[in-house]
Amino acid sequence: MVLFLQFDEQNRPILADRGRYADDDMLACAYRGENEKVLAALAAGADIDMVDAPTGLSALHIAVGTNNLKLTRALLEQYRAGFFPDQAGRWPSLIAIECDVDEELADYIIEAKARFLEQERSA
Repeated sequence: MVLFLQFDEQNRPILADRGRYADDDMLACAYRGENEKVLAALAAGADIDMVDAPTGLSALHIAVGTNNLKLTRALLEQYRAGFFPDQAGRWPSLIAIECDVDEELADYIIEAKARFLEQERSA
């Protein structure tokens, strides 16, 4: 898996623009697979398309890269996460390929991206 995150001594992701993630930080929760905490943060008003400043990774990028189909579905279907590239130019669909995710997630993210692009063309 290639997500370009750094970790502190307790294996928590580190951000360049903040000293560390808080234990309940949405992106850290997404990385750890704590789906309920991610969804709670979103329900409380967190920005669905919030990104890690140095990497440009969003919760969607992280959910895909960690092979988390359940969270990926929730981010797209319940919160309409946006499709956009990270700082390295990688779309969630490319991250799926790079991280060799399960076939079900790979198919889902490709179909979701196609729907997103179709909506963008229609707008």
